[in-house]
Amino acid sequence: MVDDAQVRATFLGTSTVYLNDGVSGVLIDGFLSRPSLLRVAFGRVAPNPERVTHALSKAGISRLDALLVAHSHYDHAMDAPEIVRRLGGVMYGSSSTLNIGRGAGLGEASMAIIGDGDVVTAGAFTVRVFEGEHSPGNRFPGTIEQPLVPPAKVGEYRDGGCYSFHVAHPSGSLLIHPSANFVPGKFDDLNVDALYLGVGALGAQSEQFQDEYWRHVVDATRPSLIVPVHWDNFFRSLDRALRPLPSFMDKFDRTRAWLDRQSAATGIPVRFQQPFEIISPLA
Repeated sequence: MVDDAQVRATFLGTSTVYLNDGVSGVLIDGFLSRPSLLRVAFGRVAPNPERVTHALSKAGISRLDALLVAHSHYDHAMDAPEIVRRLGGVMYGSSSTLNIGRGAGLGEASMAIIGDGDVVTAGAFTVRVFEGEHSPGNRFPGTIEQPLVPPAKVGEYRDGGCYSFHVAHPSGSLLIHPSANFVPGKFDDLNVDALYLGVGALGAQSEQFQDEYWRHVVDATRPSLIVPVHWDNFFRSLDRALRPLPSFMDKFDRTRAWLDRQSAATGIPVRFQQPFEIISPLA
């Protein structure tokens, strides 16, 4: 029997989050290799088996029931097929994400397509899919029409559509919202205990956009806790301390100041989770 108090969340950088209740395990996104900026800019990328092995071992992840991919850019999806191949479970994503799986040699039985409103059950976890918008400045829109065989250029990892995931459990619920954008009214009355809030590139947006983002995502869901995600420099290995994205990609100081102001005004605590740190977001 599941102990409701044992739901734990482990942060693995960017927007990769592992949820476990002692019986079942769900991973949101799959990005552990984190190739360097130089390789991303001028070369081709592929899963790094050693980094994947190290990260999974350090996080204590030995099996999975489901891996859900928010969109098919490399920093969300590149390692997902390799993780499912090792740990089992099913990789859920868009048709583009499934083409990443096919290019990596993942069998069709280990993949399933999802879309807006779909529901995935993994043990006591029930995950509802919400389709949304990528954060402003999407460099690689579009779809992946053929199996994508690594190594590949990052521009070949087109987004394929963007999803957020409402994860419900007998002990509560949370929303994992990786992309810092919104669809007005999408989350109205979707009350959650915790919100994993994507803030990547948010510091480069106008104050009006930031406030609208808060209204349509945070005010709509009324969480008791906010955990920012997709703020860290994902060109750095998880063996190194997390740092914000470079200033040419984002203005993290503005994002942090905005979060502090909103937290003070609403009373909702904001907690930056460290890599491999385990918290109880539903407690």
